[in-house]
Amino acid sequence: MRIIQCESREEAINTVASMVLEKVSAHPSAVIGLATGRTMEPVYAALIQEVRNLKIDLNHAFFFMLDEYLGLPKDHPSSFKHYIKTHVIKPLELKISQFAFPPVHAEDGDIHYEQSLKEAGGIDLQLLGIGVNGHVGFNEPGSLKNSRTRIIKLTKETIEANRDQFVDQFIPSEALSMGIETIMEAKGLVMLATGKSKAEVVKYLLNHHDDPSCPATYLKDHPHFTLVLDPEAASKINLNI
Repeated sequence: MRIIQCESREEAINTVASMVLEKVSAHPSAVIGLATGRTMEPVYAALIQEVRNLKIDLNHAFFFMLDEYLGLPKDHPSSFKHYIKTHVIKPLELKISQFAFPPVHAEDGDIHYEQSLKEAGGIDLQLLGIGVNGHVGFNEPGSLKNSRTRIIKLTKETIEANRDQFVDQFIPSEALSMGIETIMEAKGLVMLATGKSKAEVVKYLLNHHDDPSCPATYLKDHPHFTLVLDPEAASKINLNI
């Protein structure tokens, strides 16, 4: 596990964006796993700026989404598909055919998604956030280390944390998410944690291992797992010992 403790939130965001661009620059046909949420919005904004400044070609890359809500109509404005169209696809003028989305409207969508990942040769670099309860993707506390892509019932804590992202009163209680073992099969993992709200869970992550109550702790077994922190997220840890 590698920890990058940045001197500012901006530096942490730019560090993650640069890691994505380095991967695609070295391997234009790289497969990148994308996460969503408030933590990732500035990462994608930084990535867009660098792609434009450096004229990087992303047209040969392929992208897998980490998860998606169940029960929303197609292209619902609060869906992660709509999120990634807004924050990545349209600004970068990428093709929708370069993206794989969890097939939440298909029967046996979990099986189909696992097959799609296998056919793509796996993910080269997976972006991740971390929930305040230690969830990764929508792998809530209690998730098993050998879990695969599946339907997950969301905790009340997760639902409340995401409430302000919904444009109407209906908030899904379930999601289709890559499982822990599915995520661990990516060749590289990059987790970004920013803000004071993540300080406690970052401390827990660094002091525990293989703890089902904090699924993020499973990732520490990955040979290429990088945790990127801003000063607030790192405020309860001390690496200078």
